[in-house]
Amino acid sequence: MWWLLFLLQDPGALQDPGALPPRISQAVVVSAATEPVPLDALARAVVVITREEIERLPRSSVADLLRLAASVEVRSRGGFGTQSDLSVRGGGFGQVLVLVDGVRLNDSQSGHHNMDVPVALDQIERIEIVRGTGSSLYGADAMTATINIITAARAGVRGSLGGGEYGLVRGAASSTGTLGGMTTALAAWGTRTSGFMFDREVATGGASFSAALSPHRKVTASHLRSAFGANGFYGPSPSKEWTDQTLVSFADAAGGAGRRITVQTAYRTHGDHFLWDVARPGFAENRHRSHAVTAAAAFRSGRERNWITLGAETGLDWIRSNNLGDHAFGRVGLLVEHQRALGRRTTVYPALRYDRYSVFGDNWSPSAAAVVSLSRTVRARLSAGRAFRVPTFTERYYRDPAHTARATLGPERAWGYDGGVDLTLGRWTAAVTPFLRRETDVIDWVRATPLEQWQTANIRAVRTLGVETGVTRTWPGGALRAEYTWIDADAPTLTQLSKYVADYSRHSVAASATFKVPGEVSAGVRTDCKRKADGRGYCGVDLRAARSFARMEWFVEAANVFDVRYQEVIGVDMPPRWILAGVRAGR
Repeated sequence: MWWLLFLLQDPGALQDPGALPPRISQAVVVSAATEPVPLDALARAVVVITREEIERLPRSSVADLLRLAASVEVRSRGGFGTQSDLSVRGGGFGQVLVLVDGVRLNDSQSGHHNMDVPVALDQIERIEIVRGTGSSLYGADAMTATINIITAARAGVRGSLGGGEYGLVRGAASSTGTLGGMTTALAAWGTRTSGFMFDREVATGGASFSAALSPHRKVTASHLRSAFGANGFYGPSPSKEWTDQTLVSFADAAGGAGRRITVQTAYRTHGDHFLWDVARPGFAENRHRSHAVTAAAAFRSGRERNWITLGAETGLDWIRSNNLGDHAFGRVGLLVEHQRALGRRTTVYPALRYDRYSVFGDNWSPSAAAVVSLSRTVRARLSAGRAFRVPTFTERYYRDPAHTARATLGPERAWGYDGGVDLTLGRWTAAVTPFLRRETDVIDWVRATPLEQWQTANIRAVRTLGVETGVTRTWPGGALRAEYTWIDADAPTLTQLSKYVADYSRHSVAASATFKVPGEVSAGVRTDCKRKADGRGYCGVDLRAARSFARMEWFVEAANVFDVRYQEVIGVDMPPRWILAGVRAGR
């Protein structure tokens, strides 16, 4: 929770003057360790989505950006990131930890809200996807991946406005300046569409404010509100849903050379109003309001490539709901992580975290990772760790005409292992990463026959095996990224119909490219192809083209160019071809 503060440090201080020259990148990665680590020295499997890709590729939400990684399966219930779930390496949507500047977004009510990100796209500096277990650093939920959305204020005043088919209107504005000696940033954004079919309209928008009180002290506040038609989202009914999220955080740091103390506090509240049938107000109608308060501190000591970090965290989660009831649990966590250089070529990262929940008891999460520079162009990495996830309030208490939860659910746990080799040749980089995850007491919704209600249960064991491959290429004015992931999951003790465990993509391909075309036009193309374990498959292609005139950029985007009919969540149609155009301006 406190890693936002480390963004303010000089990444050059972590480099060993006697080490081999950098081979991949010196971009700072904060998601994989308690200290920023140059990507070249990172021992974890990571994908970094850059500011340049965000600006040049077609995208309407954070969910769209995450489709650039083949091992990330986005399961949206509509365009513009509407009610999006994430599955990484074949895991469940609750097994991915989502952070904004190191602050936890995962919601204790339901993992379906983990992608309610209160950040404007133009504020995102980069997105770091660290694959594999991460509970030794972050605690619960980091079972298959940790995704850190890193923001940065854009200088000056900026704005954009666009529109398109199905009554689409989309706009954003931001301003950064100085107020009373503080650097402040204010942003607002919104999207509205009448929808491509009955009961699939979308209206979403938000605002954010940040103030840098000093180089090491920052306050942020953001709010997101959405309303959408939820036709068939959770059952055969024309439903509607309204959600909102407010996030406030404060970060501070102090210290000098070789020592540093950091603190961070955060408060997050999420509201969810769900109407099962628009023709029957009050029937199976749900109103939920969840809250989370967290305070964390860390002490770091060391120099160059040898650091030790001690951390402590405490928090409280609670909910008030007409369906789930009123519940709460407290939590505390302690961690230690060590970054140790073994000679000039090898760095190891052992870590251990202890978490205690007032409801779910104790949990120990050890991990170890190592990276070895085999040559100036090749490096090898290896990591292993234990992770856990506690059940959400929905998984323990939810009731509706199609679902019945069980309050006796316990945490799910996993051991994850991966290794890999990275190769850099000029502007080309390539990587291959085999991985294995063994889970116990996995939480899922199951039923014996299609005529029965879904019920939650702790499935005894799931084993997931896979391989991730990827290649990137950069050149002046453009870049290429292509990835392929193969996954095989086996749940031998599962004898009932499963809602989530068996729903994964066995084959995934993600590719994107940005480039210039004649006429000073910048173009971007992105494709995302999945072949599900049950044989279903789909492939979508999005395009973007833009041309700048003075301080204004005129653009046109096309989503689902080939008008493919498909479903990322069974029973919920995704939008057909959707064309929009607009303009961006800034100074």
